[in-house]
Amino acid sequence: MEWMNRRSRIYWYDQYALNEQALAFSRYDPDRIADELIGTGADIVAVYATNQFGIAYYPSAILPQHPNLKGRDYVSDVMTRLRARGKQILLYTNWLDSKHPQWNAMPLGCDPVAARAEQPLASWADPSQPNGRVQALAGGAWQSPCFNSPRREQVVAITREVCDRYHPDAFHLDMFLNGDICACDCCRPALERICGTREITREAIQEHWVEFIDWRCARAAEVIANVSAVLRERGIVAAHNPFAPLYVGAVFGQDEAWLPSLDVFLSECFDRFLAPTSDLHSTSINVRWQHAVGKPSWMLLTQHPVHFAHWPVPRATWELYAAACKANGCKAFGPCGVGARPDTTTSPRMLANVKHAFDFYMQDADLDEGAVSAAKIGLVFSWATRKYFGRGDQRWLEEFSGWARLLIEEHLPCDIVAAERTTAADLARYDLVILPNTANLSDGFCAAVKEYVRGGGRILATAETSLGDERGRRRDDFGLGDVLGVTWKDAVEGHFAVERPGEPGPVSGVFQRVATSGRIVARRVEVDPAGSVSGTEDPLPMAASDWPAVVAGKFGAGRAWYVACDVGRYFSMHGDEHIGEWMAELVEAMLPRRQIMVKAPRTLEVTVWKQAAPERTIIHLANRTVAWTLPTDARQITEIIPLHEVQVSLDSPYPKPSVSGRQVHLRATVGGNRLSVTVRDLGPYAAIVIEPSAAAR
Repeated sequence: MEWMNRRSRIYWYDQYALNEQALAFSRYDPDRIADELIGTGADIVAVYATNQFGIAYYPSAILPQHPNLKGRDYVSDVMTRLRARGKQILLYTNWLDSKHPQWNAMPLGCDPVAARAEQPLASWADPSQPNGRVQALAGGAWQSPCFNSPRREQVVAITREVCDRYHPDAFHLDMFLNGDICACDCCRPALERICGTREITREAIQEHWVEFIDWRCARAAEVIANVSAVLRERGIVAAHNPFAPLYVGAVFGQDEAWLPSLDVFLSECFDRFLAPTSDLHSTSINVRWQHAVGKPSWMLLTQHPVHFAHWPVPRATWELYAAACKANGCKAFGPCGVGARPDTTTSPRMLANVKHAFDFYMQDADLDEGAVSAAKIGLVFSWATRKYFGRGDQRWLEEFSGWARLLIEEHLPCDIVAAERTTAADLARYDLVILPNTANLSDGFCAAVKEYVRGGGRILATAETSLGDERGRRRDDFGLGDVLGVTWKDAVEGHFAVERPGEPGPVSGVFQRVATSGRIVARRVEVDPAGSVSGTEDPLPMAASDWPAVVAGKFGAGRAWYVACDVGRYFSMHGDEHIGEWMAELVEAMLPRRQIMVKAPRTLEVTVWKQAAPERTIIHLANRTVAWTLPTDARQITEIIPLHEVQVSLDSPYPKPSVSGRQVHLRATVGGNRLSVTVRDLGPYAAIVIEPSAAAR
């Protein structure tokens, strides 16, 4: 199955159709459809077997088929034509439904009658059939069955039917998520057992969060495991949609237990959904995270504007996201979302823009073959922290995102590492490991960190790092307290300031009050108890307290610094210049030296990768200099502003390097052991390729 782990183009052929729509399939022509998809250059094509209303596009023995197909087998028609042209086929089904409102999830506190009210039936519905009560729902009025409803068994049966009939290369279950606490009759017995009461409230769930989230995630993982078991028996790749766990909370159902059931990790570019903490770095961060969990990275870009369906995003938008994926080792990349019109035609402009994106993405695909990241900074992610921190509180994510964003904007190449699958040997490759409020860490990972630091490694930890274990239990003190040289006393939340050169710098958030045996680099500065004169986050610094804000210590042959507040969270939420400067200084103080020096705007992402055959070092440059830097539905990215005279320098990886540019002109000089490169004009993306000279080889 090498095809799923090499750079390739995936066309998610979304074929939406309403249950009551005369236009649906009115221009159905499988030969034209196949020609259009082939014309884009796609290597993998996702074909709908069932849609968002739980309606089949093939003659199913389980689900009703869309009547406008008139019994024709859409799946076979499209799939056989594409397979004959050498394409890999992924078949798609959806968790959503339009036939059984009694299965719908019931958010805690909702009106149960309204949540499960049956809507008018479609004109072709057949109530005499078990799955015949097809409702005439409006577009987007999707109904989500509860994780514990009979939809569980039905989806497995549909998977078996589709795979036995068509034998696709891959299979995908979509929209299996729900972001609220369900209190339906299927869930209530378990909730009453967990909470020890018949009165189920959000407060009761919060009090029993660990038991609740363990149960909820386990039930969700069972569905995914049961679907994938069908696929594994038939040698079919499991490519379900686990969404982007960095940007959705554990309550949505996805957690580490999904990983054994996934052969690839497929996500959408989540800043397109205006998710909290997301910005134009989110795709790069998500791809790095996918590497951290040990799965091939597949990324989909929603191919239409937020406010229009069936109309394409600009080519510059495609280039920006494709560049991010190229720079970070993404494998499959392509469009998803509303694509083909209900009549099965596609906007010619959309097809042209996708082809442009595919051509751009596949340029220099040889640089991806066997390449591994050579970054010297590791940023730690913890599944347990995501699951248990603050009983669903997303402050851990805000801290994590702030540090990830800071490192990208400072041109500091970094990897994301998952605590649950990382050893001391894995950490040894990094000059610095950052633990951004990774509150829940196992004893095993804490031991790995200690071994790493004892052997000469360096860590920078913040806030509640290691105050909890991997099962959601609170420790009496930091699990890494001996490494960090701190002992926890208590925590306070509010405005404060931190000692900085010149004058104290204002901060706001949760401050951990600790005692320390290490060197105090900076102390907390108390602020005027009268508060701000304007009512904003504007602390007025007074006298320095005895509480450490930054502690520097030594452990064995290594070094460990501790920051007593969630400074990355503040940077993530507000982006204040002085906060970013402080964070950058903390990193600089810990690094033995920068891996690479870059003179360019902060909107340029720089990554460093290596290949063994052929032997070469690759510096990817992904330009995100656009007029609108945050995801928004008010402005589209229509232009990537070129950068001029970008300067890059690093220790030469080879004694006599040969340097060339991909998609760019450059000048390179070697002085002593230092290689300096100037990129004259940089568009959306370029690569600097460094190889041993022929003489050195």
